[in-house]
Amino acid sequence: MFRNDIINLPNYNILFFVPNIIGYFRIALVVAAWLKIDSDPMLFLVLYAASVTLDAFDGIAARKLNQTSVFGAWFDVVIDNIGRGMLWSYIYQWGYFVSALEWLVFVCTHTYGATWKTAGMDSPPFWVAAIMANNFKTIVGAYAIAGLHVLPMWLYGLQKIEMIRIYFGSQACTGITAFLASGRLTCSLVEGWFIWTHIKALLTTFNEL
Repeated sequence: MFRNDIINLPNYNILFFVPNIIGYFRIALVVAAWLKIDSDPMLFLVLYAASVTLDAFDGIAARKLNQTSVFGAWFDVVIDNIGRGMLWSYIYQWGYFVSALEWLVFVCTHTYGATWKTAGMDSPPFWVAAIMANNFKTIVGAYAIAGLHVLPMWLYGLQKIEMIRIYFGSQACTGITAFLASGRLTCSLVEGWFIWTHIKALLTTFNEL
């Protein structure tokens, strides 16, 4: 007979943790936004931005309620990648490659679970440590995250909502685009480091025959 005390059984209660319920709502917002991506750009941005904003609250809820979990850490990134992947692939034909980069980073980090932001960080380059310091809650960290989340929304708005160009003017739009794009590039430096770290780990792992 099997003994439950030595067998790891799924804890389905985790599915009903508050942070994960927020995640389900975020997915619903992404789906609702997708349905309006062509017909109502303003409503799309409102729904999509609401999903992105809730990303900050699921982490807060997880810590406050002591409901952190490996599933929650995985689920949170999956929702982000689905939403941004959808948007990047919509606004540009080559946008798929941005999405592919984000999924590749996910492949390289998801096995760390909720500790992915600190796992393997024993000796990161100074610029990686600076960007990721205090869970990205620094000026340079916020700059990178703004590029990650806001740039695709901004580019979509420029394509679909003429009033944005009229209101800000061409020079301001160019400046904002450059600012957000450089923030996304900053984020990609960290992504590249995680990928390279994972590759090195694979190259130093041997299968014993």
